Amino acid sequence: MIPTVTAPSSLTMASIHDFAASIGACQQGGESAMTLDLTSVAAPDLSLLQLVESARAQARAGGGSVRLAAPASGPLAALLNRAGFTGALSPDDLEFWFHGDLPQ
Repeated sequence: MIPTVTAPSSLTMASIHDFAASIGACQQGGESAMTLDLTSVAAPDLSLLQLVESARAQARAGGGSVRLAAPASGPLAALLNRAGFTGALSPDDLEFWFHGDLPQ
């Protein structure tokens, strides 16, 4: 069974530590794959994007994978757009963040 790490509604620089620790524990626990549930995130900032991209890179380096439980939407999709992610998505990034379908 692939473990799921569920994010709280507010993930900002001030509150991301516990979520980061949960991801780290999962990755260091020998899991080759994990799912991140970001569906309840209502107030993200760039620290969330940095953490997720770091987790993806670490998983790839170790032969594992990270996926999202649901495509990015609402505040998370808006943050990805504001941060410039949606303007230059690779096919892998499009699949990861939006499950293949960029929101309109």
